[in-house]
Formats: sequence, C-alpha cells, structure tokens
Amino acid sequence: MSKRKSVAIVATLDTKGKEAEYIRNKIAAQGIDTILIDSGVLGVPAVEATVSREEVAKAAGVTIDELKKQNKKSAAIAKQAEGLRSIVQKLFGEGKLDGIIGIGGGQGTSICTTAMQALPIGFPKLMLSTVASGRFRFGPYVGTKDICMMFSVADIAGLNAISLPIFDNAANAIAGMVLRKQTKTTKKTAIALTMLGITTPCCMQIKAGMEVAGYEVVAFHASGTGGAAMEELIEAGKFVGVIDISTHELINQLYGGLTGAPHRLEALTKTNTPAVISVGGIDVLAFESLAKAPEELRGRPTVIHNAQIVHIRPKPEQMIKVAQVMAERLNRALGPTMVTIPMKGFSEYNKEGSELWDPEGNEVFVATLQAELSPRIPIIQVDAHINDALFAEVSTTCLSAMLHGQQPTDIATHISRDG
Repeated sequence: MSKRKSVAIVATLDTKGKEAEYIRNKIAAQGIDTILIDSGVLGVPAVEATVSREEVAKAAGVTIDELKKQNKKSAAIAKQAEGLRSIVQKLFGEGKLDGIIGIGGGQGTSICTTAMQALPIGFPKLMLSTVASGRFRFGPYVGTKDICMMFSVADIAGLNAISLPIFDNAANAIAGMVLRKQTKTTKKTAIALTMLGITTPCCMQIKAGMEVAGYEVVAFHASGTGGAAMEELIEAGKFVGVIDISTHELINQLYGGLTGAPHRLEALTKTNTPAVISVGGIDVLAFESLAKAPEELRGRPTVIHNAQIVHIRPKPEQMIKVAQVMAERLNRALGPTMVTIPMKGFSEYNKEGSELWDPEGNEVFVATLQAELSPRIPIIQVDAHINDALFAEVSTTCLSAMLHGQQPTDIATHISRDG
C-alpha cells in the first residue's frame, strides 16, 4: 500500500486563517494529509495550526515574545522565514512532505518563498500571493527554484465570490502536482549549456551534436537567474560536463546590467567538472532603456533588443576588466577547462556590418585573457562567428574529448594541427 501524500499549507493564521483553512480542507478532500503551519507573529490565530507560530520561532532560535518585544517587522519576518525554512527542510528530509503551498501578501510571500527555495527543483511548490503581478519583481521570491507564483487578484481577506474560485484553483493545482508527480529517470549523462537569443543558433547546434553523442543537454537562459541556477546545479554534481557558451551574465554583474548573475564561473572552482567556456553575449550590457543606463554608456553603439531591454556595447576598458575577472576565476577551476573564442564576433549583433561590431573591444578582451589565463587552460581561437557551424563544432569537440579523458592542452594541439 502506497504512503499517503502530505502537503504543507503556510500562512499567517491571524490574518489569513480562514482562507488557509478553506484551502487545507480542499486539499484534504482529495485524500492528501495536510500540515497547517502558522508563520504569523502578532495577532491571535483564527484556526488551530498543526505547527504553531511558537514552533516556527523556536526553530529559528527565538520566541514569539522576543519577536514582539523587538517590535521590528523586518527582523520578525526574517526569523519566521528562517524557522519555517528549517521546519520544511526537516519534514522533507524525513520523507514527510510531498508539496507546499503558501498564501499571503508581501510579508507572507517573503516568508513562504524563503522556505520554498530550500526545497529541491521538481518538488511541488506554489505561492498564492497578492504581489504576484504588476510592478513587483519576482526574482527575490523565486530565486533559482521552480516556485509557481499565482496572483490572488483580490486581497486574501475573506471567502468571497471572487476569491473562492481562485482558492479552489490553488488547492487543486498543488494537489494535482503532488498526486500526479512522477519520478523521471534517465540513463543519459547530462551536460549544462548556457544560451541567449543572440547565441541560440550556436547553442542549438551544440545541443544537437551532444545529443547525437548520447548526452542529455540542459540549457539555461543566461539572463540572470538561469546562470545562477546552473552554477548551483554544477556544484551539486548534476552534470558530467559544461559548455558555458553564453557568459553574458558576467559582464552585466560587473557593471549593473539587468541580466547579471553573482558567482558565475565559480562552481568550477568547487568541482572537477570538465568545462568549455566561451564569450557569448559578453560584448553586451543590458538595461531597461537608454535613460536608465549609466551616463558613460549613452553614446555607445546600441540595439533595441525588445520592448523591455536595450543592448549597449561595453567600452574597451570594460572588456579588459571582464577578461581579467574571467581569467581569475577560471585559473581556480579544479577540473579540465578550455576556452573557445569566435574571432568574427561574440553575439548576433557583434559581427562585421552589424550594430555592435567593435573589433577593438573584442581584440583587447582576447589579448587580456591570453595574458592572464593559466597555460593549463588553452584558448582555441576559431576563425568564425559564434553562430557559425564551425564554432559550434569546435566547442562540442573540445568537451567531447575531455569527457573521454583527453587533456585540454593535447586537445588544443590536435585542433591547431588539423585546422
């Protein structure tokens, strides 16, 4: 007989108690055990919790009375988030949790999603939130995990004709995720790949080539969160190899672009994962508009990428700096590592005749990287644009050879000899 599934329902039960109870009952009616967790602090709970607010605070090393005496909302939110995170991790580790749903406004969303981010990718997690729309940015709430954000439309403040169908949908959604969840297994070994719209042709060719060779390719959109998620999964040992074609997030992190990601290339300093690194999109800084770009960049070559993003060509000195940062991080890589550089352009807009073509910037980047990169990490300069078939073929060949035990310097010598 299979074990009954269990879902945690998290809310501040003083302000969202009746709503949480309604969702809990809807989930329980589908044959699922429920764990009602109170993440509140101030008011009196409207319903009885399975896990009380006192237990949540205790898991963070404090008491509810201490949080009340401090009278600091931000501190209380942080502690209840910490306690909730500890509790759901423990439940998951003990095999007592199969899904989680949170309901709340800005504060409740912060508390609940902090805990959800501690759970693995693929684990069912849904946040019914008043801030899951409009001008709010979801990045801090979702992080690098697959949290489903659902807009409550009306405030979560009563059982009414507008809210009830939404509550039903939320309950049914998390119940469906839990009851229909299947464990996917594969005998293939997985490769991580970064891609952007401006490097897609290259990445699709690499993906096809690696799949023909029997590998499963997991592509990450290098627009900020994607690269960060990939770094976490590399460190967790999920991949046998990495083809980090689109290192766009590195320069954007350095210079405040929209698509920056912290800790890029640092997972390689903690694992011995074979990696091919390239320069896709490293020639582009992304901002919401020219008006929101730094003053020093407003005269630089520009492309309107879409309605939300403008691409600006970095200055040569910025290309030098990002090359130095790349070299410093790659020099600390523990596993076999190679760099492939398309000498005829680093992105779709960076080729002769295109808007962001800047051979000076490309050349100083390459020269700096050559000067500062360790000799054990060979650079393969390919006489092609990044989206040309030749460049994809060379990058694929480099990783395939390393995965078969060949040394990077031997691979570089072979490629150079054979052209």
